[in-house]
Amino acid sequence: MKRLLFFLILIFSIELGAQTLSGSWGYKIDSKQITLYGDKISNHNYGGRSGTLKIALYASNYPYNGGTINGYKLYETQLDPLDAGYTYNDISNTGYCSYPPSGSYYLTILLLEYDYNYEIVDYISMDGYTRF
Repeated sequence: MKRLLFFLILIFSIELGAQTLSGSWGYKIDSKQITLYGDKISNHNYGGRSGTLKIALYASNYPYNGGTINGYKLYETQLDPLDAGYTYNDISNTGYCSYPPSGSYYLTILLLEYDYNYEIVDYISMDGYTRF
C-alpha cells in the first residue's frame, strides 16, 4: 500500500508545473506594437495535456525570482493546451503593448498555465532594466 501511495504522489508531482520555456526569448517594442518571441515551450508530462497556456511580458520594480509577480502587464497572448511530450517551436506573437508609468523596470517573460486559475509555471528574467 505504501508503494502505491508513493507512486501516486510521484505521478501527480510530475504532472504539476512540467511546462517550460527554453532557448532564446525576447521582445521588440515598436511604438504601440510588441512582438514577444522565443525558441520553445515544452510539455514534459508523460500523459494528458497541459491547461490553456499564456505567455506574458511584465515590467516590475525589482528583478522577478519566483512567486507572485507585482508589476505591469505589457502584453499577453494565449496558446492552446499542449499535449504531453510535445513542444511549441519558434513562437512569435505581435499585439498591442500597454506601457507602465514612466520609469525604469525589470522585464520578465512568464509562462502561465490554467488550472482553475492561471498560475506561473516558468519564467525568464531579462538582464538589466528598461526605461519607459
